[in-house]
Amino acid sequence: MTQEKSPQSIDLDLTTPIPENEMDRLLALSELDLDYLELNDSFKDLTKLAAKVAGTSISLINLIDSFTQWSASSFGLDIQQMPREDSVCQYTILQENIDGFEIKDLSVDERFKDKFYVTDAPKLKYYYGVPLKLENNIALGALCVIHDGEKKSEC
Repeated sequence: MTQEKSPQSIDLDLTTPIPENEMDRLLALSELDLDYLELNDSFKDLTKLAAKVAGTSISLINLIDSFTQWSASSFGLDIQQMPREDSVCQYTILQENIDGFEIKDLSVDERFKDKFYVTDAPKLKYYYGVPLKLENNIALGALCVIHDGEKKSEC
């Protein structure tokens, strides 16, 4: 007899994608022993440059652990962390998005349309992220550019 998925497990599958190499990814991130909050000074010029080059209002460098997306550096948005299940970058680190992940309008995408950052301030619309990978293609997080209006892809 085939067991059907409950509506709750279907929702979980849509909101928390897990990379196939998740355990290796988490071990690699842990071995780096990074202090996420101290990385901002090191990368603040890079996040500012990324937003300027892409023509967006926001850029972030995010590292993703088991439960949390840590913003190691940010430009245009004051954020230090968010639950992983709320993040767009969790999709960027999937193997199928290894060359980048773009959502032209977050407000019409089923995965993101009800998220707090889409429905409330800053009312984000556009997202483009590239995974931050180690030599062995393990994605630890993402460099992303985000905009509060629709944007033509230039990345």
